[in-house]
Amino acid sequence: MSKKYTAALLIIMIMWLLIGFLFSREYLRLPALGSVITGIILMIIIVQIERQIILGAKNKKAATFRIILALVMSLLGSVIVDQIIFKEDIIKEKLMSVNNEVSKVLPQKINEINLQEKDLDSTIANKQHEREMLINEVTRKPTIRLPKYESQRIPSKTIDGRDTVLVKKIYTTESVLNPKAKLIEDIDKQISNLREEKSALTQRKIDIREKTEEELLHSKGFLDELKVMFKILVSSPISLVVWGLWLLFFLIIELFVLISKLADQENDYERIIKHQRDVRIAAIDKLNGF
Repeated sequence: MSKKYTAALLIIMIMWLLIGFLFSREYLRLPALGSVITGIILMIIIVQIERQIILGAKNKKAATFRIILALVMSLLGSVIVDQIIFKEDIIKEKLMSVNNEVSKVLPQKINEINLQEKDLDSTIANKQHEREMLINEVTRKPTIRLPKYESQRIPSKTIDGRDTVLVKKIYTTESVLNPKAKLIEDIDKQISNLREEKSALTQRKIDIREKTEEELLHSKGFLDELKVMFKILVSSPISLVVWGLWLLFFLIIELFVLISKLADQENDYERIIKHQRDVRIAAIDKLNGF
């Protein structure tokens, strides 16, 4: 393999290692080690493709296939690189897009929170009414009287003079605190918990726009950024020119090996391959009786 092929392969290896690393880090959200491994795998795939071109004989079909593959790879590479170059512009466009989406989604979410607050207000009002009724009842009857039975044993004798014991039951009442007073404490705790829930809903309604924007921004992936970048390219001729230059740059690098291969005169290696192919064909023809 000549030095010019080695230099061209080195450029392509570095380029696709970098593209694979950046793509994995930015869009696949892989750690540094995972991004490096992905870049190496992509680099190996590209090198194997180039190796087939360098070591293979000149073939129009293979050349056509390589040109198509070069277009696809250069387009992909230019898109990935441009997304990194125009990252700030893409973020601005995404924010504008997110603001529009938030304006559509926000009223529905706020309505849901308002309905929850309305239900809580209704529950709190019912609990407060129940509490007032209990307070009024406890105020009227702070204590209640409960029946109490006591047994008294009285020694006695029967008619025939035997000793016996008579049990006398004495009925009394005792005054105790109204047990419904404890229910007031339980209701107070319930009302306090309900008010905390309402306060949390109110805070959620305050923060909902910011959280919705964060959710929408984090949910944006490669295709969403691709759409945003397409809008930028369509609306900005300068951005389109920059993207075109990167596309041309990648295309030239991708086709460098192929062009060098086609421009070269037939070398010893290719003559050996061609001779071996002709020998095999002749042997097969001889076996078939041609």
